[in-house]
Amino acid sequence: MDQSLHIERDRAERMPFGSTVCVRTGDNTTRAVKSVRGACEVLIDWPHARRGPVYQSTMEVLQAALAGKASVEQAHDAFLAFASHADVLVT
Repeated sequence: MDQSLHIERDRAERMPFGSTVCVRTGDNTTRAVKSVRGACEVLIDWPHARRGPVYQSTMEVLQAALAGKASVEQAHDAFLAFASHADVLVT
C-alpha cells in the first residue's frame, strides 16, 4: 500500500463523527456511517452516473477534513446533507 494512502487511512480512522449517519446502500441495506473514513467509502462506491455538484462538494469537504483543513463536524454535516439530497438518509 502506498505510504501516503496508509497515513490517510489511519488519520480517517481516528476521525469519528459525533453522531452516526445511517444511509441506504445500492443493495437496499442500511449502513451506519460513523467516521470520515466511512463517509469516504460510501462516496467512493457511489455510482458514477449519480455523481454531481453535491457529490463533488461533499467529497471536497471530506478530503479537507482528512488533510486537517476542515473539521470532523463540517465533514459530518456535509455528508448528512449529501445523504438527504440523494434521498438515501435513514432517519
